Amino acid sequence: MSIKRLLAICAATLTATFAAQAAVVTVSTTTPVAICDLCTVDSTINVTGHGTLTDLNLTIFSLTHTYDSDLAMWLISPTGTSVQLFNHRGGSGDNLINTVFDDQAATAIGSGAAPFTGSFRAEQLLSAFNGQDIFGTWTLRVADQVSQDRGSLNNWGLQLTTVPEPGSLALVGLALVGLGVARRRKA
Repeated sequence: MSIKRLLAICAATLTATFAAQAAVVTVSTTTPVAICDLCTVDSTINVTGHGTLTDLNLTIFSLTHTYDSDLAMWLISPTGTSVQLFNHRGGSGDNLINTVFDDQAATAIGSGAAPFTGSFRAEQLLSAFNGQDIFGTWTLRVADQVSQDRGSLNNWGLQLTTVPEPGSLALVGLALVGLGVARRRKA
């Protein structure tokens, strides 16, 4: 087998491996966190796998609060990147129920109404997380910034679309090249 042919096989295999290993990781928490009046609270999700993020959607399955426009929310990645999701929206409306933050949503969160059921674009682009490893602790920060109302963050989750880490692909490529060289020497 020629080196040129071997490299072509390696390139094709790496391309197939890269495409085949793209994955969607879904994680969530059902641990309620009380949203006290005039305070900031954090809820976390720990992601144990690795992968390079290419798309992220966040769903708030249930957040109860008696005055949504008191609230501001951010998602913070394991590397410390912060994206604002929500900033004093919804007037005197209550709750966020099955609220999906998705860069591809047709409606901006500012054009929605409580309980914000459906898909919305966040205040800032979630694509700010693209290219980061998903491994580690993701934090949803909720701030009640106006007095007299309280609530609870009951359930939220992340949908993380990933591709394998480039280092993993490089190792696969090196193994294939080594296998090809060993076969060539035998021939």
